[in-house]
Amino acid sequence: MSDSRIDRRGFLKLVARGVPSLVGLGAAFQIEPLASAGAPSWLRGVANAETAQGATPPGATHIIDTHAHLQARGPHHRQSDFGGAAAKALEGMDREGISRTIIMPPPFGPDSPGKYDFEDFSGAIGEYTSRLSYLGGGGTLNPMLHEAVRAETVEATLERNFEARAREIVAGGALGFGEMSCEHLSFNPRHPYTSAPPDHPLMLRLAEIAAQLGVPIDLHMEAVRADMPTPPRFLERSPNNPPTLKANVDGFRALLASNRKASIIWSHAGWDNTGDRTVMLCEDLLSSNPNLYMSLKIDSVSLPVNRPVTAEGVAKPGWLALVSRFADRFLIGSDNFYDAPGISLRDLPRAADVLNFVRQLPADAQTKIATENPLRLYRSLNA
Repeated sequence: MSDSRIDRRGFLKLVARGVPSLVGLGAAFQIEPLASAGAPSWLRGVANAETAQGATPPGATHIIDTHAHLQARGPHHRQSDFGGAAAKALEGMDREGISRTIIMPPPFGPDSPGKYDFEDFSGAIGEYTSRLSYLGGGGTLNPMLHEAVRAETVEATLERNFEARAREIVAGGALGFGEMSCEHLSFNPRHPYTSAPPDHPLMLRLAEIAAQLGVPIDLHMEAVRADMPTPPRFLERSPNNPPTLKANVDGFRALLASNRKASIIWSHAGWDNTGDRTVMLCEDLLSSNPNLYMSLKIDSVSLPVNRPVTAEGVAKPGWLALVSRFADRFLIGSDNFYDAPGISLRDLPRAADVLNFVRQLPADAQTKIATENPLRLYRSLNA
């Protein structure tokens, strides 16, 4: 099997050219029209030339989705049905050919109603442990972080509680911490806006704990290179969004550099809402931070310019070059919300588009991203 690595100079040349045939990655990418519309979207992606030479065909890889949620309660439901949502998750996974999914609570704010964490759904998914695992902290650590940001101080009691809770999460069977948020836009009036400096003292402490315990942090952060006006469409969507978004990329660099033994997964690569999460920024951060990983998400509710695929589902050359060069550092992270029966809020088949993109990569990169990387990062998955 050919080597799909590429040096930085070659990478920059390919991105600048924007050509559809990337020879020099170790495999000839032939970007062709997708297959007939009758085929499932996750099977329509055209494989690279290696597939025709006997490499593992797309779809044969053991696929692990590292980022998903359970939508257990709707606005008119008084009780949460995590068991029903978990059963729906398995149905969706079977449709998409996903072998295993890591479930996590969303990144709640301090005032979010209906906050929950892993204890609320771990029992419901207990009978599916061969296929469903979980992270923790989105409903407890994340509100603590944003409470401290709002108070503009970290009280000693809060810091102790934060650390104790972090250790309790891992002791409770969680594979890591998530979903945390350092810049999360509000998409509707009932949806919270949260923002925290990535190098906030509690985030730095969480990185230390993650390194000590050997577990990763899954982080949601819209990229903001410099202070910028909030995109008008988000001011229209929700009054919770502020008029200005504060720069966070340098703070993110500081977080990554604070402890190189802390693995941080920057979620939602390919889903950009500010215009700043470009291929070039991702390349720069991955080049300079060996402990940085990214999970891929593709969704129509994002800026098309920084989406990894065209409207027809064809992978863009810059993204092919980026992900092929750093194939050891990418994961699948669909951000699927699996609705419980009777709920139809956000049950979107997001994994299909991510899998379509991944299946247009070299075969060795497909295997790394879908299987090997999550098994290496989440060591408990091997147990």
